[in-house]
Amino acid sequence: MLIDVHAHIDVKEFDRDRDAILSDCDIIVVNAGVDLNTDLESVRLSRRYNNVIPAVGFHPEFIEKVDSEIENVLRLIDDVPIISEVGLDYFWIKDETLRRRQREVLAKFMSLAETQGKPLVIHSRGGLREIIDMVSSYKTRFAIHGYEGSVRDALKIVDLGGFLSFPPIILRDKGRLNVVSNLPEDSILTETDSPFMGPDRTRNVPCNVNLTLRKIAEVKRIEKEELEKKIESNFKRLLGPYSSLVGANLTKR
Repeated sequence: MLIDVHAHIDVKEFDRDRDAILSDCDIIVVNAGVDLNTDLESVRLSRRYNNVIPAVGFHPEFIEKVDSEIENVLRLIDDVPIISEVGLDYFWIKDETLRRRQREVLAKFMSLAETQGKPLVIHSRGGLREIIDMVSSYKTRFAIHGYEGSVRDALKIVDLGGFLSFPPIILRDKGRLNVVSNLPEDSILTETDSPFMGPDRTRNVPCNVNLTLRKIAEVKRIEKEELEKKIESNFKRLLGPYSSLVGANLTKR
């Protein structure tokens, strides 16, 4: 079974063929919300598609509107197994006051993840060192989505028990290929970030996980089927107590 640990199939780019996209291969797709509206849509999608796992969070890029939505977003977490998309984004957000607010919000999500025993899938652009410092203070399972940092920081994440997730853009990214070549296989996850971060400039889709698997297997010099099984096992470890529900609808009725 293929695993897409981070995607946005709720967006308009999939309105015309969402059914076909989600039935094109044997795959589990984690759909990550980025604000209250998309969190709600993620939950709705999971009720329609048994291979969609809903994730609820608040994207740090939208920090300016967080105060009007955060309490409702936090309440939604009770009904889903994964917290995402959350994190720090210093690429788009330059204001130090807003960056501090990003850290405060991320701390709320990390605390809730620890309390509820739910994993985090974390966004990082420019704030990875702070994320590493923060997550080390909590007892929670986590993955860094779309990892683009150094080998050194990747190994720090591994030491903390975290996972690193790679999208199909790895086919055209020597930096990510170098990182994955230095990682143990039991720390690797696959994703697409669909419709973004694809192998080329066209719309990315969940089944492109196959391309990522093939490339990583080539770099690690193992069989693709063996790596696919390993990543499914890694995903179950990330889910923890929810792992037995892989392939089922994980939203509370």
